[in-house]
Amino acid sequence: MTATWAIVVAGGEGSRLGADRPKAFVRLAGRPLLAYAIDLLDDHPAVDRVVLVVPDEWEEQATFLADQLAAGKVVAAVRGGDTRALSVAAGLAEVPGDAGAVLVHDAARPFASAGLVDRLLEALAGNDGAVPCVPVTDTVKRVRDGRVVETPARAEMHAVQTPQVFRTEALRAAFAPPPAEWREATDCASMVEAAGFAVAAVDGDPGNVKVTTADDLARAEERLG
Repeated sequence: MTATWAIVVAGGEGSRLGADRPKAFVRLAGRPLLAYAIDLLDDHPAVDRVVLVVPDEWEEQATFLADQLAAGKVVAAVRGGDTRALSVAAGLAEVPGDAGAVLVHDAARPFASAGLVDRLLEALAGNDGAVPCVPVTDTVKRVRDGRVVETPARAEMHAVQTPQVFRTEALRAAFAPPPAEWREATDCASMVEAAGFAVAAVDGDPGNVKVTTADDLARAEERLG
């Protein structure tokens, strides 16, 4: 069986948290936010190796954290890029050619579950990728220059989470064009879709929230408290 690698994107500066350190190293219930992603992936039996992508000069701290957590699957902590897509590319460069699948997860989502990873990996059968989706409950408007130009059917609208998983060759193909074409992409699945590959949608988890602001962090603290 070919190996499954995981890339943890943890390159955010945390400015919207008002923190004095990168977001991944902000404390949540006494632990760095990054620790939750490391635990999830290091403990999952289907994940073979983990690469951490962190801000410049935080590689040593990330490696030390992995050692503290006894996370034996973490094989590298590398410097990220100026955008999320560039950070994923930095992690992908560490994945060997014989890896069968790559799972991409954001350290900012500390509540992702092993069951969600299971659903994603199962959905790779017959697909090139899989992403967790949660139905949108509000009506969505497409706005351009301050005016509503379209109201998409709400039943078709879903919010997408991480982790996301892809066949390695599909993810590499998505990153093959010059970086200028994809450096601002905020979602790996959109890149894989644009490259012509099939991406499945699986049930996400409403509790798999993303920590972006100080209010998000406070709510996460309450949830763990």
